[in-house]
Formats: sequence, C-alpha cells, structure tokens
Amino acid sequence: MHQHLKFHQGQISKTSEYDPLDLFSGSKERIRTAIKSFFSTPQNNFRIFVNGSLGFGGMGGGADKILANETEKCLEDLRKVSGLQLSDFIELLSEAISKSGALDKLLATQKLDDHDIEAAIHLYYNIISQPCLVCKNITDAELLHKYSVLHSLPLDKSCKIVRDFLISATAKDCSLMMCFRPRECERTDSEYDSVFLQSVNRAYDYKAYFVDLDVKPLDKMTHYFKLDQKIVNFYTKSGEVGRVPCDSQKGVGTSDDTTVQPQHRGAPST
Repeated sequence: MHQHLKFHQGQISKTSEYDPLDLFSGSKERIRTAIKSFFSTPQNNFRIFVNGSLGFGGMGGGADKILANETEKCLEDLRKVSGLQLSDFIELLSEAISKSGALDKLLATQKLDDHDIEAAIHLYYNIISQPCLVCKNITDAELLHKYSVLHSLPLDKSCKIVRDFLISATAKDCSLMMCFRPRECERTDSEYDSVFLQSVNRAYDYKAYFVDLDVKPLDKMTHYFKLDQKIVNFYTKSGEVGRVPCDSQKGVGTSDDTTVQPQHRGAPST
C-alpha cells in the first residue's frame, strides 16, 4: 500500500517487486525469490558492498532504479573477488539468512506491536496528557465509545503499549548486515558461523548483525499516524486492490503537514 503512495508522489519510478512475506517465510525457495527481486527494484532495501566499497544499490532512500550496466559491474566485481556467479551468491545469502535465524528474531520484535498505530495514537495522547486530536475529528458514536476504552487505560498500560509500538517501529526500519569471506581452512574453533556452498564446494564464514537500532522517539507518533492515514486514504481512493496508479498521477502527492481525516480499518487478515 505504501508503495502505491510513493509511486503516486513520484518518490519511486515503479512499485517494488519485493515481497517481505517471501523473505520472512522461512522457505529457502521464497527467500531466494525475495533476493532476486532486489536486483530489479532495490529501492532502499538492498545494497552490496565489495571489500568495503558500495558495489550495488544507493546510499539514499530514493534509490529505486539501478541501470543494467551498474548491475553488471557489481556482478563482475563480485566474481573477481569471490569467484561466485549470481546464482551462487543468491544461494550463499539465502543459506546464511536461514541458518542465522536473524529474521526470526527480527519478526518477533516487529510483532511486539499488537495494537497498530490506529490504537496506539490514542494512548500517546494519554501519555502526554493532552486532548486526543484524533477523537476530535470522529463523529461516529460507536468509534468514540471504542476509543474511550483506550483513553481509560491506566498510564502504565498506555506506556507499555506505546513503548512496544516504538520498539516494533525500530525493528521495521533497521538494517540487517551480512558479511562473508571464504573459509581458508577447516577450523572447528572459528568465532564465525559458516555455510557450505555445494555449487562451488566451498565453505564461507559469515557474520549477521543489525544496525540502525536507535529506538524511535515518542514525538514521532503523530508522524506515524498521519502517514498511515495517507496510505489508507490513497489506497482506498485509487481503485481495486493491487491496482498501480497510472503515470499521469505520479508526482501529485500531498505534503507531510496535510490534514488527514481518520480512516478506520478492521484487523488485518493473515
């Protein structure tokens, strides 16, 4: 849904082929599918560094298009340094992702938010002891009653729910960095984990760790709510589910300080 809004606003030239459900599926085949999609639409989701230098992807959030010659240069650099073809590299990365269990930990942290921003925003106003600006714009009596229950929660409960939301938001916006190097000898006491790549008959040490883990600040709650409403409003107005807005709409987006009327959704299905 956010991809369609970004396309409409001209932030990206095409919607991403990457599906997070593939990457987090636990299936090696689907993980490989997710990695392959990064090469056509990396956006801000995928970068490859070769010997510490950026080889593929962009450093800024607007990198949504990679030219064919850039991809070829990166793959050539990878081949020179590692001796790996693209299929080997994708296999190496998918094996390490599966073996590390890093995405399982990340997903568990993302799931700390079990209320979503549409509920958490009300608890934010509880915490800052100010009248709820969201309820101010609601005329539906049933919804007002529903949210009054949230506003009646004790402060410690409100703080826990909002804290979990912000920790979850951090986990949804961090980066997973994976480093590889060929294992030079068969050591059993190595400090690194390893995967064996059958296609080249070689073992690789790897290290997986997360970066960009600064917890989101409390005052960003209103930003999250406004963004969520923009995404829902636009997606609702743009037509049937899955429809990509036409090119003529691109670049006609709204600014961040636009007043947004609340759109209320049911619980997402699994």
